[in-house]
Amino acid sequence: MIKGFRGTSLIDYPGKIAGVIYTYGCNFRCPYCYNIELVLPEEYNKLEDIPEEFILQELSRRKNFIKGVVITGGEPTLWGKRLINFIEKIYYELGLSVKLDTNGSNPDLIKVLFEMELLDFLALDFKTSPQRYSEIGGDFKKVAKTFEIAESKPEKVEIRITFYPPLVSQKDLEDMLPYLRNFKFIAFQKYVPGKTLERKEVPLYSQDFYIWAKNLFKEKLPHAEIVERF
Repeated sequence: MIKGFRGTSLIDYPGKIAGVIYTYGCNFRCPYCYNIELVLPEEYNKLEDIPEEFILQELSRRKNFIKGVVITGGEPTLWGKRLINFIEKIYYELGLSVKLDTNGSNPDLIKVLFEMELLDFLALDFKTSPQRYSEIGGDFKKVAKTFEIAESKPEKVEIRITFYPPLVSQKDLEDMLPYLRNFKFIAFQKYVPGKTLERKEVPLYSQDFYIWAKNLFKEKLPHAEIVERF
């Protein structure tokens, strides 16, 4: 389940120093993804599995310094019950808060985690407009269900939008807005060219586009806090 671990991060968990756990495998194929080694089987099969007990020992050793744990990927929810059991150990045995990063494709698992009160924070990626999810191998019906579940815990959810021009156009952003009405925290993330799944760079948006997008969201979602991670 685990292929990577970072003992300390100051940026992955808003407001907390955290350890970061990297699971492998993903059911989406976002062209701008830079975690190739966690997404492509031919890449992650080269990496050694890290035992969960080793991770728990490392977290225990650091728990007087770190205040939380981020579980990211890949797509962590692919691991189902195994993921739930692992989070239970982090939460109850170590007393650390847990943040989960997800593409939203497993609403049933997110519902269980919220019902069991095992999640302190959920980062939910909004990849593109609903009608274009098939382009990345996704089913937006499932993602929409995750949005509905997450709406019940708006103080614990951040919606993340990566401004990858081929997938996030002006029209795409406008089509995404209706799904964001009940969320408090929205993060704008800049596409960073480099070693990505598509293996080619695309032209970046100008600063004017980001200004337009932020003004649009402020107008349509006046209750939301827009965070820019550029």
